[in-house]
Amino acid sequence: MTYFWSAPRFIAVAAPSKKTDDEHKKRNPDYEPKPPVYEDYALMKVLYMLRTRGFNSNYPVNVFQYGNTVIPIDFSGLQDSDVIFVVGHGNDHGLYAMGPKAEEGNKRFIRILTEDGNLKAKRKGKEIVIMLLSCRAGLGLHKAVARKLTTALGQDVTVGGPLGFTFGSHMTNATERSEVLIQGLPWCMEYPQAYDDPKDPTQAEKETSAREGRTITYESKKKEIEEFIKQKKRLEVGFKQIIGKLKSKEVNKALDELEKNFGVPWKGLVHLQFDLYFPARKESDLEFDMWYPKVLEGYVWTTGKKTTAAEAVLKGDVTLLGARATSIQ
Repeated sequence: MTYFWSAPRFIAVAAPSKKTDDEHKKRNPDYEPKPPVYEDYALMKVLYMLRTRGFNSNYPVNVFQYGNTVIPIDFSGLQDSDVIFVVGHGNDHGLYAMGPKAEEGNKRFIRILTEDGNLKAKRKGKEIVIMLLSCRAGLGLHKAVARKLTTALGQDVTVGGPLGFTFGSHMTNATERSEVLIQGLPWCMEYPQAYDDPKDPTQAEKETSAREGRTITYESKKKEIEEFIKQKKRLEVGFKQIIGKLKSKEVNKALDELEKNFGVPWKGLVHLQFDLYFPARKESDLEFDMWYPKVLEGYVWTTGKKTTAAEAVLKGDVTLLGARATSIQ
């Protein structure tokens, strides 16, 4: 496993395009297009924390999308010590912004990473580390990216990703990772559509009970769960209200505006969200953790050479959870 902490950062964020929105809509008539990055409170929360470099200094954020013309990420400013962070909504099959077909979307992503030419030129014979800060990317997407990018570049690439749904927190800057929801009742609470039968919590109950070493059911904690959900929705409304006040449409300018005009209330909400989720076992009387108390436990790593051809195949669609892509990030 590659370990890093407080490494220099090259940050890229996946944005939807009309082309990929139309593709999702064609496959699912109920699909509702994701907002642009500057209007997406979840992505903005991660980027806000991740881009902080030091006092009065921020890393630039590079926005990429797949449209009618492929515009690769500009890696001309990539430094030898940079870890490449890719932020975006998605799941174990791919990034939503790359379209609904898993295998095709991954090919698009590889093109966007490589057609600039600088990733290969600047990192020839040097270590390449990519962190996919996208929900559930560590359940398969990281392997597909590692294998195919290794082939495309002609050298081994290390890729990591989370094992669950992700949240930006005030710790994201220090850990360079989002918090990760633990599979089981936390998934059921946030997105029951993650399970085959969204109305049946049985599988989630089994997963949480196995982790805790005792039987815990949704029904037995229903009162506490409903109160928790009420509080977390109140915070989400607060995030959305602030994002709705931004006037800038370019992501870096929007982040600057957010910091300048709304930094105090924004960071207050980020801390309140952390204070709700992190101690939920005791403070909310849930009797189970909502996310991994040790953030490293929520991430896995692989390299292109360690990944087999079979493991790198992404079958099926990048299925959205219901009509909307997950707002969790």
